[in-house]
Amino acid sequence: MNRTVYVAALHEKGHFMQETFETISFAQELDKGKIVLLVLADEESVTTLSRQLFLETGLDTIGLKGNFLKGYSAEAYIKTLSSFFRDKEPACVCIPHTSQGADFAPQLSVALQACCITAVEAVGNGAFTRTMFGGKFKVEIRPTKQASVLTVLPGTWNPCSHGNIVQGELTITDVPDESVSTRTHGIRESSHKNAALSDSEVVVSAGRGVGKQENIRILRDLCSLFPKSALGSTRAVCDLGWLDYTHQIGVTGNKVSPRLYIACGISGAAQHVAGMKDSRLIIAVNTDIDASIFRVAHYGVVEDLARFIPLLIEAYIKRNRE
Repeated sequence: MNRTVYVAALHEKGHFMQETFETISFAQELDKGKIVLLVLADEESVTTLSRQLFLETGLDTIGLKGNFLKGYSAEAYIKTLSSFFRDKEPACVCIPHTSQGADFAPQLSVALQACCITAVEAVGNGAFTRTMFGGKFKVEIRPTKQASVLTVLPGTWNPCSHGNIVQGELTITDVPDESVSTRTHGIRESSHKNAALSDSEVVVSAGRGVGKQENIRILRDLCSLFPKSALGSTRAVCDLGWLDYTHQIGVTGNKVSPRLYIACGISGAAQHVAGMKDSRLIIAVNTDIDASIFRVAHYGVVEDLARFIPLLIEAYIKRNRE
């Protein structure tokens, strides 16, 4: 029985996402057998993309070619992959947990009659770990079916290193034209991207734990102490309307790696941590001593930020006057 681990290599505008290479590292850690990379693209770009990935990894790479695959479409991906796996028995299908991967992975698992585990951040002893309830709990999930569709949380594995030895082979396969009811006409840059956040040396970030919108002002005051700083937030804060989505940091927002990251009232959900975990110094302020954010913070302050931040600002100003 063929027990192969497949990786759906996601790409945009002619380039593979970093999350694709992180997912390949995850697949290598599974150690379940042969790894095969799948590239879904149209006739014009599939050969170039597949060859690029093959040369970078040295792993078996299959380009699935179909003109209806020009531009991402969940419907097209599901139909193509369902057809491809019809005569195969994969151990796992690994997909980056991007907006695309999270979109089509659950539907693909239904089509393959496989189990689906999303936002995986650790693996061991046949079980997969992910967080739940806003980062409050980590759970281990053990598949009970032969095949699994897994989405891999961005930022939890290092991108795979370039393959020095070619271990596999490159194949381009035509896929039958499928009738699809949806088609992508173009890709537009997200309006949530914020260059100020990416370029900042200091990021002060707000979570739901700030308590109320008025307390955002305190964080702005803290930001103003640093010459190259920006205000960030979790998705929950943006959903509440306290800040617009250009401030969001995380899997579906901005990714930052400043010299200093100050997390205020942030619980530490994996989706947010994936967007800031590469910060050089992380300070967390939270009243909940068990908050997950303290697991990644270098320094933690268990205190009400509405009390602590003004005292910090006052001490900073006083010290710089002396």
